[in-house]
Amino acid sequence: MRSAVLPARVGGRVGRCPIKTRSPGIARCPGLFADSGAVYGLYDRRDRHHRALRRCLENERQPILISTAILGEIDYLLRTKLDIPAELDFLDAVLASAFMLEPFTVNDLAHARKLIDQYRALNLGLADAAVIATAERLGVRRILTVDERDFRAVRAADGKPFTLLPADA
Repeated sequence: MRSAVLPARVGGRVGRCPIKTRSPGIARCPGLFADSGAVYGLYDRRDRHHRALRRCLENERQPILISTAILGEIDYLLRTKLDIPAELDFLDAVLASAFMLEPFTVNDLAHARKLIDQYRALNLGLADAAVIATAERLGVRRILTVDERDFRAVRAADGKPFTLLPADA
């Protein structure tokens, strides 16, 4: 069973983060970066994390950011596990500005590759590394995820951990 389309959120918009970074690690775009498992959990009412994820977003006032690098994985999860209506609901939510898409750049890819190599023992995949790399570029420290194993182990470039929601709420 899937959840209804997320309502458009105040302040959200489709497109790039409105405030650009001048140097790595400086927060220029407040927000919450979402990974694919969290987005999937928002749409699947049977998912064990669904309620916690929804509660987290109900109180969120900053943009919910999604790297364009993980759109394919989100599409795959929603389409294969919940079917086409869930996929269309997600796309409608993006178009309604419930999520803000952030481009995945060549520099993000280079950083993601470095993370995959550095955290080789975790078997960190490109999707998670892309979320981390893009979030770091924007200075975003909060990640909406249900994948604590990977995101808890990875540190930002300054050595500090990310805040994982809903776990750290």
